[in-house]
Amino acid sequence: MKRMAIGLAVSALCSLAAFAHSMNLKFGLFVPSLQSDLWEVNLQNLTFDKADMINTYYAGEYEMFLGRNASLSFEIGSYTRNVYAQYRDYTFENDAPIFQNISLRLTPIEANLKFYPMGHRYRVFPFVGAGVELVAWTYQQWGDFINFENDSVNEGFAESRRLAVGLNARAGLVFRFQSRLAFALEAKYQHVKGRLSEYFEGFAPLDLGGFSANASINFYFR
Repeated sequence: MKRMAIGLAVSALCSLAAFAHSMNLKFGLFVPSLQSDLWEVNLQNLTFDKADMINTYYAGEYEMFLGRNASLSFEIGSYTRNVYAQYRDYTFENDAPIFQNISLRLTPIEANLKFYPMGHRYRVFPFVGAGVELVAWTYQQWGDFINFENDSVNEGFAESRRLAVGLNARAGLVFRFQSRLAFALEAKYQHVKGRLSEYFEGFAPLDLGGFSANASINFYFR
């Protein structure tokens, strides 16, 4: 039985090795869409805007080509943004600002299918794709919180640290300047919503989606 299991594992690895594949290292920008009620409240009350949440996105992708026109890929990425803000229209009695800060961290783990209309062996060729993702995310707010019922100000900390499932779609263009090396440009949109913790009772799921624009270096094998 043990020999049979080892034989099956070796056979599976050999089958995978028969496919052409690549390792793609990505770097770009992620632009969160911020389309949920907690984001709207914070944008209204605090001195930051949507552009302040734009930050770098890094990812590594393993891509296995399923013939001439399709591939299956697995990607893990990282986005982090800390915004230091204060209340727009409220201050302490001595006119000192009331500070409150926001942090968002996303680690998406994706499985994607890509389609290459022209194939993937030309010098320049486009692709489109779609996939599912499991996102490990952390959202935090800390600093001074105003209680609008009695106008008191208290220092506090609130956090949601959870997993969420989402979908994505992408399109891009690959410039293959050597048989084993290419440069690619990619645009991706992801739709993800995460259920908030009890710190944020009464709010709808947090919008974790957005648009990313990436460049990558692709290393081809076989």
